Amino acid sequence: MKKLLALAVLCVSSAMLTGCVFPMKGATTAALTLEHTVSDPIVDNSVRAIKRGESYGGGILFFSTGDNSIDTAMRNGGITKVHHVNYKVMNILYLYNETVTIVYGE
Repeated sequence: MKKLLALAVLCVSSAMLTGCVFPMKGATTAALTLEHTVSDPIVDNSVRAIKRGESYGGGILFFSTGDNSIDTAMRNGGITKVHHVNYKVMNILYLYNETVTIVYGE
């Protein structure tokens, strides 16, 4: 029984330290910044990046709060046309996470 418990703890520990990175709440194990690509339909690189809007979402354990969508970031910055989008994602051992969506445009 003790060997089974030790194996379970080892499996969970190794899964938490793998380094898989996705821009979703609770699914990352490192801080990172991502950008939308030019082929994304919401992005239009012909506009100037003169305004900036942010939206925030975070969580502790199983409780999440906030709205880190692109639409909310556009509203917060008064943006109607998007030049590019960045995400800042941070997670600490699946216990605490935060995602900030940053939209640049006009």
